[in-house]
Amino acid sequence: MRNTIDPAESVSKEDYKLQVQALRVKLLKLQFQASKKNSPVILVIAGDDRSGRHETINQLMEWLDPRFIRVNAYGPSDKLDDQKPFFWRYWRDLPTAGHIGIYLREWTSTSIVQFLNNDISKKKLGKRVNHIINFEKALTDDGALIIKFWLHLPKSAHKKRLKKVRNTVFYDEKDELAFKNYNAAINTIEQVLEQTDSPTSPWTILNSDDEYQRNLQIGSIIESQLRHWLTTDQTCADELPSPVNAASTVPVLSGIDLSQTLSKEDYELAFEDCKRKLRKLMVKAQSKGRGVICMFEGVDAAGKGGAIRRLVSALDAGQYRIIPIAKPNDDEYAHHYLWRFWQHIPSNGKMTIFDRSWHGRVLVERVEGFAQPKEWRRAYQEINDFEQQLTQHGTILVKCWLHIDQDEQLKRFKARENTPHKQHKITDEDYRNREKWPQYQEAINDMITMTNTKYAPWSLIPAQDKRFARIAIYKALIDSLKKQL
Repeated sequence: MRNTIDPAESVSKEDYKLQVQALRVKLLKLQFQASKKNSPVILVIAGDDRSGRHETINQLMEWLDPRFIRVNAYGPSDKLDDQKPFFWRYWRDLPTAGHIGIYLREWTSTSIVQFLNNDISKKKLGKRVNHIINFEKALTDDGALIIKFWLHLPKSAHKKRLKKVRNTVFYDEKDELAFKNYNAAINTIEQVLEQTDSPTSPWTILNSDDEYQRNLQIGSIIESQLRHWLTTDQTCADELPSPVNAASTVPVLSGIDLSQTLSKEDYELAFEDCKRKLRKLMVKAQSKGRGVICMFEGVDAAGKGGAIRRLVSALDAGQYRIIPIAKPNDDEYAHHYLWRFWQHIPSNGKMTIFDRSWHGRVLVERVEGFAQPKEWRRAYQEINDFEQQLTQHGTILVKCWLHIDQDEQLKRFKARENTPHKQHKITDEDYRNREKWPQYQEAINDMITMTNTKYAPWSLIPAQDKRFARIAIYKALIDSLKKQL
């Protein structure tokens, strides 16, 4: 394989132990320092099944403090994995801030194996590569350290090992097949590693034939990169040009006709009709194994809660889950902001309803200063990539923005204060947010413009009249289900 770092001169067992003793002290000291960081460390140990990956990981677990390390070893996908987007299990298992996650057979090597086994096409491998690049960039942009090793076993060493085990109980026909297809596999591996190599998450390709040198090289590289990560100022100038100036000129909200209403009689007729249609379509979605996400965003008091209650009245309670999104807890805050949303992706045939969503990164977090400009600016692309992964998997995604004007919002705030069972909904923060109405309007315009894609379009719901809004939401969901089923 090109650009492979060959082992240095072999060392004796005694010399190896001495070098390991010194290296281990350095690694443990750096691990302790890393535990105080607000970002995680991700170690990828990839390569041929015969290249010593397991042995290397076992060695690292002896050198480091295993209490703060999680090893994620993946085999073939199981039934639950198949019902979720490809990256679901990798997001699910991301280490918390200050911890180390070690990945065996991760997103890149799994994609290569799937392609070599004809489980995915060349076109799908190309799409996967793009998502790998975006996935790793999202993590490193958020402060994570990613160290990736590819352990390469030369063909001569592979042949030697195959000959050694051929007439023993350790022989596996897969070894023979892997040797036969060695050259074709190496060509694919080289191409994918080259495509997924970047300045912030580069590949280190090691010749893994010599166990002592392999372990020493990996340990030394981890020590070097950890030390650099811990001593380098992670704050840097925003590399992305702000898309906001162009986006904010698009008057999305002003184009919503808030005058639309629906009489009580027409509402009741339409409501029953929509419930029947939605029930039938959800049965069809379940039979086809299609997950559904219905996501609600809107200004305060726009009627999201009431709309959700009416929507689920058409569904069996076992078909859906409602996920209300509030301020992140400590565990959520210790991960990338998208992590908590990946936890709630529906299985095939199920529906997840989000009351507020990942778009909060470019709304409340932007306006209130919870996210720095470079963080919310890059979030548009991260959100689009996330939603593209969902829809490529087959998940039906419906995004609803409920809109009312400022006068209607104040009217509803006052009504909540005078209604006992609604008083819990109104807080001082709601009134503080009203003072930033222009800033929120600008952020909303930018969000809708920048995240309105062909695969995940926004449905803009006039919500001045609650009855009209609830039927409009039903229709948006029904139309999307009809189109995609």
